Amino acid sequence: MTKETKAPAPERLGGEDLTFWWLDSPMQPTTMAMLMLLDRAPTQRALQAALGRAIAAVPRLTQRVVDAPLDLTLPHWESDPTFDLEYHLRRHKLAQGANLEELFHEIGPAYETPFDRSRPLWEARLYEGLDGKRAALFFKLHHALADGVGGNAIFAAMTDGERKPVRKRRRSIDPDKKGAWPEQPSWGSQVMDALRDRIDLDLGRAQSVASAVVDTVQHPENLQRAAQMVASLAETAQFDSGSPLKASGGRARRLIGMELPFAEVHSLKAKLGGSMIDSILTIMTLAMRKWHRAHALTEVEELMTLVPVNLRKREEWTNQVATGNVATGILVPLPIGGRKGPRALHTEIRKRMDEKKADPASTAAPAIAEVMSALPRQLMTWMSQATFGSIDFIVTNVPGILVPRYLGGAEIEAAYPFAPVAVRSPASIALYGYRESLFVGIDADAGLMPDTHSFEDMIRESFQELVAAAKTTTKPRKRKPAHK
Repeated sequence: MTKETKAPAPERLGGEDLTFWWLDSPMQPTTMAMLMLLDRAPTQRALQAALGRAIAAVPRLTQRVVDAPLDLTLPHWESDPTFDLEYHLRRHKLAQGANLEELFHEIGPAYETPFDRSRPLWEARLYEGLDGKRAALFFKLHHALADGVGGNAIFAAMTDGERKPVRKRRRSIDPDKKGAWPEQPSWGSQVMDALRDRIDLDLGRAQSVASAVVDTVQHPENLQRAAQMVASLAETAQFDSGSPLKASGGRARRLIGMELPFAEVHSLKAKLGGSMIDSILTIMTLAMRKWHRAHALTEVEELMTLVPVNLRKREEWTNQVATGNVATGILVPLPIGGRKGPRALHTEIRKRMDEKKADPASTAAPAIAEVMSALPRQLMTWMSQATFGSIDFIVTNVPGILVPRYLGGAEIEAAYPFAPVAVRSPASIALYGYRESLFVGIDADAGLMPDTHSFEDMIRESFQELVAAAKTTTKPRKRKPAHK
């Protein structure tokens, strides 16, 4: 008589993943994407093989989220028995002579369309006929599945370092295989499984709380640090930019992309000091100042800006394909009012970022998300919306791959990233370093920022202004030793 093996417990969504899952709505889609421009259209077989390698490296791409009955426990991941690669991979023909602007017009509605929550949370669309012979792949995924660095690792898994790589034969996904629905367990069985999981979850939480209490007794300074963190979060939640835009907003999304010379952006760090994100934030602050003034929104002095920060180790950025969210977010008010020049503005933004990095709340997002996941769904959603409601703007810089990559034998010429827009925010900016460029993806609320191309021009102008200011920066001379 064989002994039955107990099925492994389903993997629950982590706190940050859960936040993106529950916050997601037609008004606030939590979707990330990347548009890859290709020098040719890959064959269907080559494209399926590329996605098959990504799926083999990231099994989460074949899994879906399943909510517990009556929300008795947290949602969990399970393999989709009906997984169908053809559903997730679609091909489109652009109109004859279609250019990049028309392509961006095509992908906007695809980006804003919600995912089918009964399936894995990703989609790839190949557009053929760009400028006649070129093509593009638009890959989007739900933020609950991965963060920017996790998405970058998926990008690395589905692409190659050369056009015709030599690889060993390995088991691949059959694109013609269509799964069938398995027999569903009874409602009573599902409820009992959820209750058992809830007991196990609460026991684990109780142990964590007990460990935290013991740690606080042994290290009283942690209590003071926690009090500082709570005070900082409360101050951030109460922030109000006074922007008239917060009273409106819509669901339509307009995507555009641009690129900046990576070496020149990176050199700003050496010339102005600070980090690369300080220079990027200065450019975006100048551009937002121009845009607000162009629309007579002169009463807005500061914009609360979310700057996501990766918490993974560097070796996990591309070599280890990871899923889920392992990041925090720095919330910093960017000063778009006043008349400070680019160099003075950079100094101010660098100071603010340094202060925020030293703030205990700056690395607390994962822990806070785990604590909030213990709350009822409606309460957690309300608290998350209240926190995110203070955000006016998002700027995220994802570590990229600075060497050429190939997808199904096609060379990737450009890679534009896109990140979700905060509620009633005109736009979010995502940046990705690829080859010799810093590719910038602008995800705009089409109702609040219909003039996305004007904003693009303002970013270019602001970049040139900061470059010019950096050239006039002089390093302090070293003092010669006094003669005795």
